[in-house]
Amino acid sequence: MTESKQQKETRIQQLVKKLENNNRQLPVILELSANLVEVGDLEQAEDLLTRSLTLFPQNTDLLYNLGNVYFLADQSEKAHEIFTYLIKANYGFEAYFMESKTLNQQGKKSMAIVYALTAVEKAPNDFAANELIADLLMANGNFDDAKNYYIKANGINPTAKAYFNLALCKMNLKERYEQELDQSKKLDSDYYLKNEKKLSDLQQFMKKNRGKND
Repeated sequence: MTESKQQKETRIQQLVKKLENNNRQLPVILELSANLVEVGDLEQAEDLLTRSLTLFPQNTDLLYNLGNVYFLADQSEKAHEIFTYLIKANYGFEAYFMESKTLNQQGKKSMAIVYALTAVEKAPNDFAANELIADLLMANGNFDDAKNYYIKANGINPTAKAYFNLALCKMNLKERYEQELDQSKKLDSDYYLKNEKKLSDLQQFMKKNRGKND
């Protein structure tokens, strides 16, 4: 069961009290920064992490959380700087994953795909990494490869979004896609209905183009 905003606020207050007693508790700082991000308080999260980096200079977990804060705050240059440093420091696949998202935010689509592929190579069974590369490939018009990554992502953790996008890929490839749409609808009917227009727009576009090609 997911926590309500009020429960998260209570948890934040508890963590703040713990740090008031001793501000050198790294696990508490990391948890508090993550909680602040979850409630959308990016400014407080940034302040906490930058102050904590004076106590734990160049701590990679603190830097990773700070990079996420910058990414969410659309400060992509600062985020890019941190994730580049973490990649050199062998932080792990998460640094490649976030660098890919940051490059995509900057409009550097081809480089974003390169880093997303590396993230998948480093963590082949990570759902988010497989979904990210699929999303990037689909946005780039590479429907065949995107389809394979969506299939893999759904094998790890079936979601309405991944099934819906898999259907869009199959539609573009002129393959049968009804089963995937049914799965998407079954998993999350709200998501399906919200994105149904995308589907009808694509169907109309393909119908129009088919007419031109005849």
